[in-house]
Amino acid sequence: MVSPSLFAERVVADAGRVSLVEASKGFDRAKTIAVIPELGLVLERGAGSGAHVDVVTRALRPLNAEQRGRLAGRGEVLAEAAAGLSRDDFARVVRAEVRRVYVDDGVDRLQRQRRATCLRSWVDRESGMWCLRGEFDPETGVILDRRLRNTVEALFRETLPETCPSDPLLKQQHLRALALVALTSGTPVKGGGRTRIDVSLLIDINTLVDGEHDRSVIDLGVPVELPVETLRRMACCAEVIVPIIVAADDTSLYLGRDSRTANRAQRRALRVMYRGCAIPGCSAGFDDCQIHHLRWFRRLGRTDIDNLLPLCHRHHHRVHEDGWKLALDARRNLTITYPDGQIMTTGPPNIRAR
Repeated sequence: MVSPSLFAERVVADAGRVSLVEASKGFDRAKTIAVIPELGLVLERGAGSGAHVDVVTRALRPLNAEQRGRLAGRGEVLAEAAAGLSRDDFARVVRAEVRRVYVDDGVDRLQRQRRATCLRSWVDRESGMWCLRGEFDPETGVILDRRLRNTVEALFRETLPETCPSDPLLKQQHLRALALVALTSGTPVKGGGRTRIDVSLLIDINTLVDGEHDRSVIDLGVPVELPVETLRRMACCAEVIVPIIVAADDTSLYLGRDSRTANRAQRRALRVMYRGCAIPGCSAGFDDCQIHHLRWFRRLGRTDIDNLLPLCHRHHHRVHEDGWKLALDARRNLTITYPDGQIMTTGPPNIRAR
């Protein structure tokens, strides 16, 4: 007699000597392929991976039966994207397709998310640490995320606390925790914290006016999904959101030698152009980048828009300490000269690349 404690995933895990998580993932992938058979054909050809299917699995979970049917109807589009894109780029396509699914009831979904907002705390018995976990609707989350980032930048731009870990990920988590403490304690924070929240909404003019389309550009700096109606309202709320309309004329901003750091307007302009690290193939988002002077400031470089480039921490290190040399032409074509003399040249930034 089979023990009632056994179930299909456990049987597969034991038979294949894999973890229960891995066994469950296999069942989840099979269910997803049953809903969208085109993904199975991509796997059979070896053009996509299980990770691509996992992205769709996560996207399907919050959908009701009707919404799943709508997404399944886009199976050919998803299959083509899975065959030609990396997992991260494919995830962006899936998010866009999910927004399309929610086109009729996205506002209702946002209302449900607002009702589900919660925050709980507890004390971990082993570590003795007081723990906090919250879930917030996407609109609130974007504002909270920017408030924390602004406060981290204001508090720790010049000096890091002695308690700061050396690991880059743990470092950011530690600094965000200290920023939260500063915010909740009411501590005045120069240049952040209690000042205006600076959230940039990057959206193309056609989406803003007419609604989403196949080439919509929507980026709030955080991978959340909001209905266009909400984005329109946010774009009008200047005290919270700085709307960046892609079709608007760009204006170069020049600070010369008057300032070592890029101002907000320059960062917004760079974010429109790059969306992330300027080095090709790097997946770091813009908010995780530092603004680099192509001609270094200490070498009489100017804080002008045509001398500035967003670089993630790793590639910033490559330039300053490993001898990479970067150059931009008038159209922002980037040339990278490596220490061994090899040269790579890329085209101008593409706002639709992310």
